[in-house]
Amino acid sequence: MKDFFNKHTPKTLEEVVSNKRAVLEMKAWARNYKNNPLFISGPPGVGKTLCANLLAKEMGWETVDTDATDVRNKDSIQNIMAVASTTNNLFGKTRLLLMDEVDAVIDKRGQGKDSGFFKEFTKIISKATQPIIFIANDPYKNKKARPIYEKSTKIKFDKPNKLSIQKFVKTICDQENIEYDVVSIKELVENAGNDIRATLNDLYTLSLNKKITLEDIEGIGDRRKDEDVFKALSKIYHTKDIYETKNILRETSLDYDSLFLWHEENIPRQYKNLNNLNEALDNLSKADMYYGRIRGNRWNLLKYVIDYLTIGVGFSKKEREFGGYQPLQFPIVLRKLTTKERYLQKSITQKLTKYIKCSKKKIQADFLPIIKTLIKHEKYIPVFVLKYGLDVNELKYLGAKITPKQYEKIINNE
Repeated sequence: MKDFFNKHTPKTLEEVVSNKRAVLEMKAWARNYKNNPLFISGPPGVGKTLCANLLAKEMGWETVDTDATDVRNKDSIQNIMAVASTTNNLFGKTRLLLMDEVDAVIDKRGQGKDSGFFKEFTKIISKATQPIIFIANDPYKNKKARPIYEKSTKIKFDKPNKLSIQKFVKTICDQENIEYDVVSIKELVENAGNDIRATLNDLYTLSLNKKITLEDIEGIGDRRKDEDVFKALSKIYHTKDIYETKNILRETSLDYDSLFLWHEENIPRQYKNLNNLNEALDNLSKADMYYGRIRGNRWNLLKYVIDYLTIGVGFSKKEREFGGYQPLQFPIVLRKLTTKERYLQKSITQKLTKYIKCSKKKIQADFLPIIKTLIKHEKYIPVFVLKYGLDVNELKYLGAKITPKQYEKIINNE
């Protein structure tokens, strides 16, 4: 997998799929970086961080790469100050200070580990002699980042157009000898939401089968929604933006019935402060109340249900929480409903560990999704029967279309 991504990741700025104007603006800034830092913004997966690193490579700069959310105390900020305000390194190289995820920093004076981040960085900018690049998805999302944003040269990255990504995918398919048709390529790009990084991830999975079909692409889309459930819940419990939180249910396979169950299981774990907990449970009960009033054609009340389940629960954290990170738990009710599926997954994983030398958790996370894609094709089913010893129920769980009679023929080599 790593080799696949390394092979098809741009090695120079000229190879970048899109945002050509933004790339030219970056080069112009690099020639006069001492005037002010650079602030790159744009949606995830469009190549912001990649282009920053390629720029450093082209300029012959050493990169000091830091995730802004990791800079949480006085010592780390002072270390950055030392890098930014000193001259070149011992070998005479200019050092690029690259600060990613700037909009994710929660800067609350006197409350949390990120206290004073933006104030300190405003000081660093005024004393910097080395180039600094800030990267964020949305420069307007975090109001406290505005002073840094205003003092910087601003460059906006946009999502690549579909045609340029389709051309990129076709080139890779030709290089990897992957069969495809125009409709499938369009659907692959559409399914990834014009996100190059997501498109590459999906393309790698499909490349194992050496063929791209609409059926496989549909399966990948469904799997991504399931994987994004935990991300969606994290956005509710650690909300920063009211509109993003309100639209959570549109982004995943979660529906409001399931979200009730997830909240019942996780609100007591995520809200340790009693005031926050009381408010979250109160909003959950209000959602339940409106849900109970929906009768016949009164679906106009559903908007209140969704609001209380998302922004109501999310913005219940009005006071500081203690206890650190709490992992999300799968609802007990849903676990009981999927006992058979869990048994099959455990059985399959146990059989695969004899041939795939890695942890069971890694097999379930990385290998089962790929196997589910492959096993939809009849030619691969005998391999999983004869080599790995999977039975009919296990094959069907993975998505294979097979009958007991067909299974017996494979066993008997007919």
